[in-house]
Amino acid sequence: MKKENVKLKILELIKEKNGVSRIEISRIFGITPAAVGKIVNEFLDKEIVIEERIGVSTGGRKPTLLNLNKEKIGKILGVYFAPTFVVLNVGDIDGNNFISKKFRLGDLGGDIIGQTEKLIGVILKRTKGINMISVVMNGLVDSERGISIFSPHYNTKNIPIVERFEKKFKKKVFIENDVRAMALAEKVYGLCRENNNFVVLNVEEGVGGSIYLNNMLYHGYGSMSGELGHMVVRRNSLEKCSCGKKGCLETEVSNRAIIKKVVASIKINNQYSSLKKILEKEGMLKIKDIIKGVEEKDMVSLTVTMEALHYIAHALDMIISVINPEKIIIYGDLFQSEYIFKNMLKEIRKLTLDEQYYQIKRTEFQENIYNIAPMALANYMLFR
Repeated sequence: MKKENVKLKILELIKEKNGVSRIEISRIFGITPAAVGKIVNEFLDKEIVIEERIGVSTGGRKPTLLNLNKEKIGKILGVYFAPTFVVLNVGDIDGNNFISKKFRLGDLGGDIIGQTEKLIGVILKRTKGINMISVVMNGLVDSERGISIFSPHYNTKNIPIVERFEKKFKKKVFIENDVRAMALAEKVYGLCRENNNFVVLNVEEGVGGSIYLNNMLYHGYGSMSGELGHMVVRRNSLEKCSCGKKGCLETEVSNRAIIKKVVASIKINNQYSSLKKILEKEGMLKIKDIIKGVEEKDMVSLTVTMEALHYIAHALDMIISVINPEKIIIYGDLFQSEYIFKNMLKEIRKLTLDEQYYQIKRTEFQENIYNIAPMALANYMLFR
């Protein structure tokens, strides 16, 4: 077992046991007391772990028990910059959530980052024991340098979030891209705790992906990995993506793309649809309307959605062929429909080999990801 894997497993054991000796760690993992001591000393130096109390003797000296230094870690202020809103929450390293507040971008005005800073300041004044700030940001993020490289939804470039927040709030700050943070949520608290190689695909207003490879979050050169939404899946498309290319996965399967196609079928092509009354009444459609249309066998909704599933299946086939992950975790309102999810699995099975033993699962965090992802990021950064 690699050293990084052993370190993570030891920390998980310390968390679960709420007090464990070095000897017990050595016995459970089958590694020498000297190797355990070296790893534990790293944790003690970082003040992640403390020697808490004396255990019960089994014949020799009473062992000193190790536990997480939760006082040092403290509470975590999570900041999730989503495409259309910002969520601020206070939680802890175990993924518990104590406070959660959601703010629409329209209510924050033009300077989203500046207004969020003010809200962070209010929470820090009102809540004791917050020792770090964990930021999840849409768009391109360089987590090592602490920079939001580009947010298409906020139209911002090269914002030094970590430096700016640490200077202002005098707290430790972490930052990561939103879909990579979803992968960390799956690794730390979710469906991939026992997996070392997996992929997350998020299909919402845009399309994004992240890769967890050889038990590490993969960033790629220049932190540009995981841009699955910009894989070209339709060569003859006239639809131009925000990246400048045509036929990207995002322009074919995102919530916006599906809604746009359904509306065009009804208004421009004059095709019959049970959604026409909703469109005339509301002046717009939501993805939940189209999901309902699919489940009620509305032909326009079915045609557009099944075409989207076809492109998603081809994209996943490419991912499986290149990476061969143990699991693929899917995020998105579309896949909460059992009918749509099962049809997507059928499309993928048409393309992949029987020998490719992958699993495709829907996340368990669809509604709670905005609270859980920042906690997972802090957990990962502290214990890696």
